[in-house]
Amino acid sequence: MPKKIVISGYYGFGNTGDEAVLAGILQTFKIFKMDVEVIVLSADPERTKIEHPGVKSVHRYKYADVRDVLKRSDLLISGGGSLLQDVTSARSTLYYLFILKLAQHYKIPTMVYAQGIGPLNRSIIRMSTAHVLNRTRAITVRDADSKTLLESIGVRVPVKLTADPAFLVEPDLDEAGDLLDHLGLRDKTMIGISLRPWKSDEWLKSALEGISAACSAIGAVPVVIPMQEESDAEMAGALESAVVIRGVHDARVIKGIIAECGLLVGMRLHSLIFAADVGVPVVPISYDPKVTAFAAAVSQQIGMDVESPDAECLKRAIMHAWQEHDALSIKLGEHAQRLRKMALESSEPVRQLLDICQEQ
Repeated sequence: MPKKIVISGYYGFGNTGDEAVLAGILQTFKIFKMDVEVIVLSADPERTKIEHPGVKSVHRYKYADVRDVLKRSDLLISGGGSLLQDVTSARSTLYYLFILKLAQHYKIPTMVYAQGIGPLNRSIIRMSTAHVLNRTRAITVRDADSKTLLESIGVRVPVKLTADPAFLVEPDLDEAGDLLDHLGLRDKTMIGISLRPWKSDEWLKSALEGISAACSAIGAVPVVIPMQEESDAEMAGALESAVVIRGVHDARVIKGIIAECGLLVGMRLHSLIFAADVGVPVVPISYDPKVTAFAAAVSQQIGMDVESPDAECLKRAIMHAWQEHDALSIKLGEHAQRLRKMALESSEPVRQLLDICQEQ
């Protein structure tokens, strides 16, 4: 009989990066031929079932439904993405900790799966995180800074460094190619753009100026690739001759579109992960430590920081990445191969915990 796994995360909100995380976790189960039934806690269960065929789903805010599926489950996975951080809000962190604690109350094994942890600025959040995570059976994180942070706040459960599950998502090149044909972009030189709202927009003018100048110098079409369409689509709308990808929410298709770009200028972490995985040079715009950490992990230079915007600096970074395209692509391919292998390692504690359930 299949083991029941409940997965908690930022699912059903239309964020391509988080859906890619879920798709990567599910792909891992397939790769290792794990006999499991997956129930996803989602803000939009019907959408989740459509976007991830084969899973079941319940509404993340319907307490009775969540409680009932947890009581009948064999394992709760919390992850991945940036669930435990209090920069955008402390409430979201408390929600994910509550789900972990609820499962622990019913004596269901819990694990943290390839998360990026932090920042954790509030002392009460740090204490709560350590308290709940010390009752988990396994923790894997996607970057070294997350491991260091958890250990510094008193998490005693061994923390294993792995990588983001989005590395395991296969790009849908056929669907992406059809879309680019429809938009008249197939034979164009394209630079992918993935921006996101962040606090004030003082940095945005410099970002758009630098991107526009570089695209003009290269002779490339800026292609805006929203990772959360309702918030991202208009961020680069002021770019001259920009084409905005709309209505595409499948992570595989988005990854396929990025694979057709000459390079990617990105703020959204998973746009950078998609690009790196398919060997497309990246020029990160950093707004969060996770972007800086990822850039370092794949040996790429930050193009601009939102705290010190500089259009000319960003233009130079884009031009350099363009001129060094082939060398950077080879380097990214080497990093991606390593990170894909690491991403698979988050499955090890899953299999071990399910084996223990089988023995019991």
